[in-house]
Amino acid sequence: MNRYDKYEDWVEVTNEKIPEIPRLITGEWLQEQLLNRTSYFRSWGFCFYDLSEYKFEDEIDYRIVRKVPFSTRTIFPEKHPFNYNENMFHTFDDVRKLHEAGIDGSGVNVAVIDFVFDTVPNELKDCLYKYTIVNNNTGVHFHGTTVATQFCGKNLGIVPNAKLWFYGTGQGKDNLVKDVLLALNDIYKQNENGANIKVINISGLVYRENPEIEEIVEKLFRQGCYIIDSTCFGKDFTCINQDTNTGEFYYSDWQLGIDEFKSKIAIPTGGRMTPLVTTENDYLYCGQATYSWSIPLIAGYFAMALQINPNLTYNEFVELAKSTKKEQNGIYLFNITGIIDELNMRKSKKI
Repeated sequence: MNRYDKYEDWVEVTNEKIPEIPRLITGEWLQEQLLNRTSYFRSWGFCFYDLSEYKFEDEIDYRIVRKVPFSTRTIFPEKHPFNYNENMFHTFDDVRKLHEAGIDGSGVNVAVIDFVFDTVPNELKDCLYKYTIVNNNTGVHFHGTTVATQFCGKNLGIVPNAKLWFYGTGQGKDNLVKDVLLALNDIYKQNENGANIKVINISGLVYRENPEIEEIVEKLFRQGCYIIDSTCFGKDFTCINQDTNTGEFYYSDWQLGIDEFKSKIAIPTGGRMTPLVTTENDYLYCGQATYSWSIPLIAGYFAMALQINPNLTYNEFVELAKSTKKEQNGIYLFNITGIIDELNMRKSKKI
């Protein structure tokens, strides 16, 4: 496995693929980079740069600025259009209130199958119960850290007190199919031995056409273990971003002009931080949501619901999401508070 012992090693590899930044950074240049789906700037932005000697043009449209990635290690010039907001480093307000009420994943066991990472950020140190590298012949990737943090991170996660099993896979379709199969079989064995893993997040692969995997998925289902993946997520949900300064919701560039997203329940994702690869305490700002970073949020919300009703099925959870959703400016927004309130009401009626 290719390991990166310090952030600078990762910077050296990644910088080879990031475009040269002009000395005067304009809104037009930023927008051009963000719309280029092959540009690494869409993912990394200013993460690796000392911009102290650069300049930004005056009054760049904030609707462009809020989409640009940067990190807590980015060095900005004295005058720049980027703003840190305390809410970027925390989960959503409605989720924090539920955490304060004890709805935080306690007693629920979950798993993530995603790319290998070699530095465990502080966000995950409390919840990470077991880390298994399924494939040692692979390179480190930032994706697994992000997915696990959205799910169970101490500050950013939906269920920070859930117990997390993480399975690190290789990259590329052939490796992924093989590694996912190995991971799912191990989870099945763990459950046979009493682990009681209830929710599995798989963000990086659409695998439904593979008969071997479908067979083990069915066996896990009979154990009461549900897999949340892109196929499952995309049927009923989509992702959306929220500006932490204004509260405004906005779609990512890749979603613009596609009407089907408007009929689905939107999960706010972008506009917050996620751990910066190879570091323990630093963060990357992600302004544009993707499916793969939204799937663990739904997995986390489902785990929250299971804390109230351990026998709840995923289909029942989706029906609750549909009946409790909120509408704002034509956007259907996911409403976890409504779901938990409904489950608590049903529970009280049975007592």
